[in-house]
Amino acid sequence: MSEIKIYMKLFGAFKKYGDEVDFTLPSGCTVLDVKNKLAETLEMDDAALITDSAIANDNEIISGDDVMFTEDSHLAILPPVCGG
Repeated sequence: MSEIKIYMKLFGAFKKYGDEVDFTLPSGCTVLDVKNKLAETLEMDDAALITDSAIANDNEIISGDDVMFTEDSHLAILPPVCGG
């Protein structure tokens, strides 16, 4: 199976890890796979923040495990926002 490259922009609480990280995953990976690999890449012991965050591309929020990434993708992780 071929691999794809994920370029992940980091926002909010993730900025302490930098502006962007990239990693590879097998083609056909899901949103959950991307989140799990991001937690591993950032070496996060508690991945709850990643679980509660949204993944987006340039056009939309990507949700659901039925979405499969089959080519290199530029994504962003958007943490939940609190406040008023």
